Amino acid sequence: MGKGLTQEKLAGIVRAAAEPVAASLGLALWGVEFVGGGRTVVRIYVDRAPAAAEASAGDDGPGVQDGVSVDQCAELSRLVGLALDVEDVMPGAWVLEVSSPGFERVFFSASQMIPYIGRDVDVMLADPHPDFPGRRRFKGPLRAVEGDAFTVDVLQAPVPGGEPRPVLAALRWDMVKKAHLVYVFPETSRPGRRPAAEGKGGGKQQ
Repeated sequence: MGKGLTQEKLAGIVRAAAEPVAASLGLALWGVEFVGGGRTVVRIYVDRAPAAAEASAGDDGPGVQDGVSVDQCAELSRLVGLALDVEDVMPGAWVLEVSSPGFERVFFSASQMIPYIGRDVDVMLADPHPDFPGRRRFKGPLRAVEGDAFTVDVLQAPVPGGEPRPVLAALRWDMVKKAHLVYVFPETSRPGRRPAAEGKGGGKQQ
């Protein structure tokens, strides 16, 4: 990236600016990512700090997502934006975004995955896996995390056109391009309820 700084170094500068501000607001920095385009988007994810989460469990009100309020995001954006302007390290045009990780949170380290063992994850590798020729995407239940290594239960066809069978894929964090949690929405339909009849044209169904 511009000004002689790599994206990794820029992310470190953003983290250094955001962490103390997030802590002062009762939040914890979850991660920083950059999205290229016409102008660079600096995206900061913050989560509720563990102590704050325990103190206010179940008290989320309007304007609050995952324990992070819109006002907290706005204040964090304002203060971090000012700090980055003073540092003057961001190349070209850029915009700062602050939000909670959401239902399908992006992971920034293997350690962040530990609380989600047993849940489905979606992992994209930078290069094909040596044990799975040509395959870079691994989606399925997270089975274990040990240090920077983790395993995902995926489906793999033993031969082209064969019946897929579950296998464990051993992955390392330095292989990962992007990884996120897969949120499974709960079933909302009621047993025995028939779907609405489909009609033709614009007439109202009675």
